Amino acid sequence: MKKIIPLIAFAWAIPLFSISQEKIADSTRLLSEVTVTVFGQYRKLSQAGVPVKIIDLNNADLNNKSSLVNSFNTIAGVRMEERSPGSYRINIRGSSLRSPFGVRNVKVYWNDVPVTDPGGNTYFNQFAWNNFSSMEIFKGPASSLYGAGTGGLILMNNLDRWQPGVSLDYVTGSYNLQNVFASARFGNGDQKNQFTYAHNQTDGYRDQSAMRRDNFSWLSQLKISEKQELSATVLFTDLEYETPGALTLAEFNANPKAARPAAGAFPSAAAAKATIYQKNILAGFTNRYEISSSLQNTTTLYGAFSQIRNPTIRNYERRNEPSYGGRTTFTWKNKQWK
Repeated sequence: MKKIIPLIAFAWAIPLFSISQEKIADSTRLLSEVTVTVFGQYRKLSQAGVPVKIIDLNNADLNNKSSLVNSFNTIAGVRMEERSPGSYRINIRGSSLRSPFGVRNVKVYWNDVPVTDPGGNTYFNQFAWNNFSSMEIFKGPASSLYGAGTGGLILMNNLDRWQPGVSLDYVTGSYNLQNVFASARFGNGDQKNQFTYAHNQTDGYRDQSAMRRDNFSWLSQLKISEKQELSATVLFTDLEYETPGALTLAEFNANPKAARPAAGAFPSAAAAKATIYQKNILAGFTNRYEISSSLQNTTTLYGAFSQIRNPTIRNYERRNEPSYGGRTTFTWKNKQWK
């Protein structure tokens, strides 16, 4: 009987030992290759040699299509601030220390078209969620190819992942949030077209912080020959957003939703109807020509116009800002330099 018990225990343990040795299915998932175009060279992200971060539909905050603040703030060394809905400030490694308002000292390009005006200011709030499919953020001075600026570089692309089709999104939420995104893409491999429309609207958390933005864009890319490609880009934005102003600690503790109250001879933000009315139009044409198997030229001509009206507590501002320019680059490729 004493010999039988160990045999029974051994036989009972055999199935457990076999189960523990079963092979587990491999859960490894291969990621798609990421290509960056910083400095005009198409390279793998691991071979870029510069600090680059990619924002696309795979890692962006898909639940918040009203703003890119959350997506930007997940990047080390990058901070995006939103003082009121529709008003942004981008800080890349301390670049905004001397720019209390707006986006300055950061170069922004949209489909190879410069968005930053000659004065160094960028109206980043003219873009909507569906105006890009990928975004490359370069953390460092990029004056060698993209103009003077030590604050970094943002390259926005909208046709790099083009596929024919139609899409329509609607988002709603608290504080009368209403977002509509529509896009239509048609054509083929030699001719690509894309139309987008976006409507963003919210009453805001604070008093005098409502925002409305309507955005239209058209992009077209035509392959003329095996060596030449022509693209056109047009963007129009009609934006208005209210500015509630700052509060003291006592005013904040009393009512954190309140706008700036009246002080002395100056009216409150609500009484002054402090609002920024902004209209932007941007148009550009880009021609890419492969001179040889090693040499390529990219030339862009563009024009932009911005109209700003801003009634504030102390004054009424109105300005028109037309700008135009051109840009040409030559890229030399040598397989022996890999």
